[in-house]
Amino acid sequence: ETKQLKKTVSAIHALGLNVRSVLVGCETGVLLGDMLSEAMGVATNGTSYSGVRRNKFKQQEAVRDAGLNACKQVLANSREDVEAFLSAWNPKPYRIVVKPVEGAGSDGVSICSSPDEVREAYRKLEGTKNILGLTNYSVLLQEYLCGDEYVVDTVSRDGVHKVCAVWRYDKRPYNGAPFVYFGMEMMQWDKDGPIAEM
Repeated sequence: ETKQLKKTVSAIHALGLNVRSVLVGCETGVLLGDMLSEAMGVATNGTSYSGVRRNKFKQQEAVRDAGLNACKQVLANSREDVEAFLSAWNPKPYRIVVKPVEGAGSDGVSICSSPDEVREAYRKLEGTKNILGLTNYSVLLQEYLCGDEYVVDTVSRDGVHKVCAVWRYDKRPYNGAPFVYFGMEMMQWDKDGPIAEM
């Protein structure tokens, strides 16, 4: 991996291009984009937190480590992990989210309303390939959070953080699926407004 990265950087330099940044076009390019930008000495997120940017379990733990509210979760690497989770947690009403730890969008996501549904959702994901072509080596079991879902698009540079857009998702059960995107609404953003205070 390091040899190939050095060869790639050398080949880019040999072309005489004045590369000033590396932009990633999709989820599967995040790790490579971090490595390439760091190796080329251009503006970069760096590789020290690359895993957090792609791993949904690590993302929630980073939120928790920052002292913010984060959902309860367990990373299941085996059916025994699933059983330990089921014996330790019994929410009321019973709703558990089961999803690939490095998936994208709603691919492979199940909302389960019983322990047997959690077991079946895990079984369906275990060892399969997700939409990005990555093997589901671990499966994430998470607390179901009720309420509106918001997505906040941000950009940061040199310690300055800016909000680009705030979206409210409209997801509903439809045609046998637990949630289908009915729409996304761009919200009016005001740094002192009600959305910022959430």
